[in-house]
Amino acid sequence: MSDATIANEEQARFWTEQAGTWLDVEQAFEEFAVGPGLAAMDLLGPPVGQRVLDIGCGGGPTTLELARRVGPGGEAVGLDISEELVRAARARADAAGVENARFLHADAQTHSFEAGSFDAAYSRFGVMFFDDLVGAFANIRGALRAGATLAFVSWQSVFLNEWIIVPTLAAAQVLGSLPTPPDPGAPSPFTLAEPDRVREILTAAGFAEVESVAAAEAVAVGEERIGQLARNSMRMGAVREMVAEADDEIRAHVAEAIEQALRERTEDGVLRLTRAVLLVSARA
Repeated sequence: MSDATIANEEQARFWTEQAGTWLDVEQAFEEFAVGPGLAAMDLLGPPVGQRVLDIGCGGGPTTLELARRVGPGGEAVGLDISEELVRAARARADAAGVENARFLHADAQTHSFEAGSFDAAYSRFGVMFFDDLVGAFANIRGALRAGATLAFVSWQSVFLNEWIIVPTLAAAQVLGSLPTPPDPGAPSPFTLAEPDRVREILTAAGFAEVESVAAAEAVAVGEERIGQLARNSMRMGAVREMVAEADDEIRAHVAEAIEQALRERTEDGVLRLTRAVLLVSARA
């Protein structure tokens, strides 16, 4: 049974349709997401005994880590717009025997949170998809007690993230065109790529002491995993959209081109691709 209050119907539909695919590639995504996610958690400070909201929790790995950090006296509440992902998160928590994590199928943009009911809010790449960013963050702000910390990580420009742009450009060489860029301000993985825009949005939403730190590094991938990385890239993001109408032959050519582009970047059996993020914190 759903407990959702959904306003952003387009994103709800997208993540409902993509939930199965996302769960299939989630472990591969962790390779690029876990480090920045933990760095953003560290911005919350020692959260022992606190009640923390995890926005856009997906299949629940971040919520379980937050539950570990807050300890038995605290609680981690994972929220996601996809009911299927929330079911998967609940199953993961049950399997792990985690008793201080619970999950909510809802839209953080409009959900009726109890005012001041959380000591902190967190997100790992889950707050870039609101269609009303100021309204969404204002709603999250209302869920936090005065002085509580919001911490999240978002992607910098796609051009600084080789793990995304290299497969995209390889696909474009086969298909003869680049993906259509999203409308400015429309929900996308790169909506919160610029520190000035992040500060403007969070300030308008009622947050103070907004700080953004750009962080970039190369992620190493063993040569033996390049084929799987290429196949996963076909199922995510821009490349998924680019090949949506392609036949099996064209899709095979795209997959081959992506794998070749990745292999050309290996040195001594290791592929290194840049990952660039913003680590953001603010005070309610």
